[in-house]
Amino acid sequence: MFLYFWPDFNQLKNKVYDIIGDIHGEAETLRKLLVSLGYTKKGEGYSHSERKAVFVGDFLDRGPDNFATLEIVERMVNAGNAYAVLGNHELNVISYYTKYENGEYLREHNAKNRAGIKSSYEEFKTDKAKRKYYLKWLRTLPLFLELDEFRVVHAAWDDKAVALLKKENPENRLSKKFLRRVFSERGELFKAMLLILKGREFKMPEDMILKDGHGFKRMAYRIKWWEPINGQTFEEISLGNKFSLPNYTIPQELCFDIPLYPFNEKPVFFGHYCLNDKAGVIRENLCCVDGCIADGGVMLAYRWESGKLDQNNIVQVEKARLETMVE
Repeated sequence: MFLYFWPDFNQLKNKVYDIIGDIHGEAETLRKLLVSLGYTKKGEGYSHSERKAVFVGDFLDRGPDNFATLEIVERMVNAGNAYAVLGNHELNVISYYTKYENGEYLREHNAKNRAGIKSSYEEFKTDKAKRKYYLKWLRTLPLFLELDEFRVVHAAWDDKAVALLKKENPENRLSKKFLRRVFSERGELFKAMLLILKGREFKMPEDMILKDGHGFKRMAYRIKWWEPINGQTFEEISLGNKFSLPNYTIPQELCFDIPLYPFNEKPVFFGHYCLNDKAGVIRENLCCVDGCIADGGVMLAYRWESGKLDQNNIVQVEKARLETMVE
């Protein structure tokens, strides 16, 4: 049985946190980052005498140690030493292994979907009991967090999407019941879930086809969810895409309104976009902590104290080598 305790917001005021970016199965690098942040390993896992970790999701895929990563995060969360939200890779894995009541899988078992979760798929085959355990635990994690001074979401904060999810899914979890509902309906609730876990996208005209780093065709790409589209080029609104985009102004007929995130709102911490050296504070109340560890980059954390975001509060580590790790 899993126990997940909602944060007591009255007790979270003036607390200090380390918001940790995408891990993608790089367990050794996560250990290295935690040690560099002053966390020590004890019986219940890693902990800090004065700080609490907050994970922004994407624990799985691409890296070599998915089970080990899940064990680190799960022990910290269960011991009260961390909070964690789900990422789109957790959604992909959970839905790949979750069935409708008729026995069919929510996410079709085809080559493309297996390729998207390849490292998790290969590792999960080795221990079905452990796979079942961690899939069940992942479904206890929230989709987003609102703490006293800041918000945490994997890909994009959108007030309308969050409000709908709060109304229709007050437990803020990916229960089997909720997943079966949204995947079968594919309606506004499904879109709201995808928006906060996968971000906002721009759909390309039908005569323009993109290919990602895996060779798959893309009809849409990730964009900045806090800026207007009008007057910008295809490249200027792009965020964390691994392919070239036209560097000319988007035609007016293709533009659409985005509910912009106000400057006077709480800071939002998110991952997802694999920004490499552009990660960190990208606006006075927006911080992306995905340094692209899965693709040759670094693993990031932001050391939150209070007040305005400051790039000097970013801590990063290079990918760990097993033989050099000292706990």
